[in-house]
Amino acid sequence: MILTLLGLSLLSMTLIPVTSTEEVINFSFTVSAGDKYGPYDNGTTCHTRVLGKSVLQGEITVVGEGIYLTASGYNAYQIKDLYITDTYSFVIDPADDLYTFTFNNTGGRNESSVHFKLKEIWTRSMMFGAPPLFIAWLAGFLILPIGIAIITAASSKSRSFAMRPKVETS
Repeated sequence: MILTLLGLSLLSMTLIPVTSTEEVINFSFTVSAGDKYGPYDNGTTCHTRVLGKSVLQGEITVVGEGIYLTASGYNAYQIKDLYITDTYSFVIDPADDLYTFTFNNTGGRNESSVHFKLKEIWTRSMMFGAPPLFIAWLAGFLILPIGIAIITAASSKSRSFAMRPKVETS
């Protein structure tokens, strides 16, 4: 019984979801009048994590002439040619794979100073977070069936003992 409980404990502990936040872009740049910045310039691309569910959370601050923002990637359809003059925040949920961002000032008469922050918030099970937790998951995965087999064997042994006819001796 102890092995079974230990195996279940190890398995359940490592499958708890953990949310992590990582700042993937924190970059400032200037976009000249009549020019574009992006989609593959420094600070304008992001590739999300493979394991787990991701959400991208961005914030753009523009000083000077307003610019047009376009994001390309899965589920970024709402960010297409958005005109930003001050501060703009957005969320892409769920996020998956490669994202590019283009800052367009081609119609402007003055340059724009842009500060772009992008955070990736992702959820994963603890099992994939660190090698010791993977080892704990593997141990639980192996211990659990052993505990179940021992309980089953002990149960069938006690059942067969209880079913034997009693022999009386005189």
